[in-house]
Amino acid sequence: MRFIHFRLVGPAIIAVAVLIAGMATIPYIGIAQIDADLRQRQESLVKHNIDLWISDIEFSLTAWTIWDESIAKIDNSFDFEWTDRNIGASLIGTSRTRFVAVVDHGDRLIYSRTDDSVKDRGFFTRGIPTVIEDAAALVANVRARETGRVIEGIPKPVSISRIEVLGDDAVLMTASLFQPDFGTAKPKGERAPILITAMPITGTIQEFFGTRFLLDDARIAPQTDILPDRAHVEIAVGPRGEVQVLSWRPPSPAADLLYRSLPLLVTVCILLLAIGIFTIRMSRDAARLLVAREKQMRHAATHDFLTGLPNRARLEQEFRKLSENGPVAVICLDLDGFKQVNDTHGHAAGDELRKAVAMRLRAGTRGVDRLFRLGGDEFTILMPTVSESQAEETCRRLSLSLAEPVTLSKGLVTIGASFGIRRVEKDEISCDAAISAADAALYHAKASARGSTILSSKISPAAPVDTTPTASITRRSA
Repeated sequence: MRFIHFRLVGPAIIAVAVLIAGMATIPYIGIAQIDADLRQRQESLVKHNIDLWISDIEFSLTAWTIWDESIAKIDNSFDFEWTDRNIGASLIGTSRTRFVAVVDHGDRLIYSRTDDSVKDRGFFTRGIPTVIEDAAALVANVRARETGRVIEGIPKPVSISRIEVLGDDAVLMTASLFQPDFGTAKPKGERAPILITAMPITGTIQEFFGTRFLLDDARIAPQTDILPDRAHVEIAVGPRGEVQVLSWRPPSPAADLLYRSLPLLVTVCILLLAIGIFTIRMSRDAARLLVAREKQMRHAATHDFLTGLPNRARLEQEFRKLSENGPVAVICLDLDGFKQVNDTHGHAAGDELRKAVAMRLRAGTRGVDRLFRLGGDEFTILMPTVSESQAEETCRRLSLSLAEPVTLSKGLVTIGASFGIRRVEKDEISCDAAISAADAALYHAKASARGSTILSSKISPAAPVDTTPTASITRRSA
């Protein structure tokens, strides 16, 4: 009797068990795929964010490397005192760079300076020749890109960087090619000098990037030591050239939700309808969490963390969108007197000042205007549907606003700003060309007088640019 009963009920029990097992397996497969996609997206975004950070550092060096005076004083006729004052002391005094060196056209070291604050750190105690030897691969890369270049107008920067790890020390090393900007001085040979800089990373590298990108349990280790369940990106090299990898515990919102719901899943396995409802809810919550995390990472990749303004990654996209609908005024501005604030009150005060400048720029522009921070003390404004005179008048108002005293934690400071304007008709020129024209107008404004505003259309092609040491130093250190 029992055997007959089993034959009648057994197939139904087996069918239900198979159905329950199948329904239980589907969420695990879906959850694993969701978490794998999130891990891949996060790895890509972290790598992109690191590349953007390095790109901003490289761009900030153009103020010293793309400069006629640098070519004249370093390549044409080497002037040690000028190089020490305008390259070594200026870079160390106005940025987080703590080591500066210059190699000539034959890659021979002709100048170096190490800040006293890092002379006892392990990376620098090895001696200047060892640091220069570490940079040899970067110099070779710049030389390869230097050959056969065709330059029209102001050249684009030629730079390459990498992070080096030595024990607990992490340093961003950069090699940048010296180039003329307006052509009043040109390299005397086919190869120009190269600037080598080293910027120590505050704290440990895992703390630096882990905090910046909100990474869980960030670690630095050789690639061979990384466990397969950890997300990772190649980020640096060790003292013998071995690849160093930044790894972290990837978010697994879908898996976390599943594990927390195990008691409920027992009931769900009995109630097939409940398991369907739970799966839909779990998938929806995981998708929302994934979208929220991705939005957070995308915002960090396209906005300046200090001022909250969009950065260089958004500039071309916004320019293209605005220029398709009509004329756009492209405005480049640079702060006058910013270096004195840094020298007198320190970098923290400089950061406070940048935030205050961003607030005043927001208050002095329209809702349709777009503000960007390109790096250092350089900002860009896109103003759609305005005439040259309207753009010029807005810049003058902004200049007056920025010239008002600023109250910082260290005291009251006063700065100014110079403006360069290039008005672009619909689909007239590219974003890079418009920025270059506005930047050229800014050079003339800086050379003219503090707080000046100059339209690109009012610059004569043959108009001379003041390249005396005093004017050039003011331009870079403002």
